Amino acid sequence: MDWLFFLRIENEGMFQLHSTEDVFAEVASNMRKNHSRLQGYVVRRRVELMREIVDEVLDTFPSDLPFTGTDEDDYHIHAAATACQADLLLTDNDPQDITTNEEVHYETISPDDFCSCHQIRTPRMLHPIVKYQIEYWDKKPDHMQLDKALRNAGCLDFASIVLQTLQKMSRMNEI
Repeated sequence: MDWLFFLRIENEGMFQLHSTEDVFAEVASNMRKNHSRLQGYVVRRRVELMREIVDEVLDTFPSDLPFTGTDEDDYHIHAAATACQADLLLTDNDPQDITTNEEVHYETISPDDFCSCHQIRTPRMLHPIVKYQIEYWDKKPDHMQLDKALRNAGCLDFASIVLQTLQKMSRMNEI
């Protein structure tokens, strides 16, 4: 999530982010489920940060669209993508959960595929973000290497790109 938000901040106009209250609620619920003793402000702050960076929070979407996804609980994602006329639907979900119809106007894409696209690989885009991440994580005890953290998050291709970027930056003394 941090990488996506930094990419958005550092590359204004490259893409827009749209979300819904339902997505924010799902994030909060999953954080609580995965970390039952997490302090309340941590969950609240995550949702606040997400809300700050998105371009639009859809407050409504149709409830009567045809739905071909395999997970009825993900209807809201399909409906929101349709309502905001999204080109890409960025999700960690199995694309089949949201739609099995190839004729929808959006493409379902994973965070790894999105962050690994050729436009994002350029030094102009990645170098400032890598620097932000290094500055942030260097202050944390026992932090993971950036590429290892991305691998753990399931972003294998992007982790390789970040590792290559780190290697190039260290050779150029830019870190």
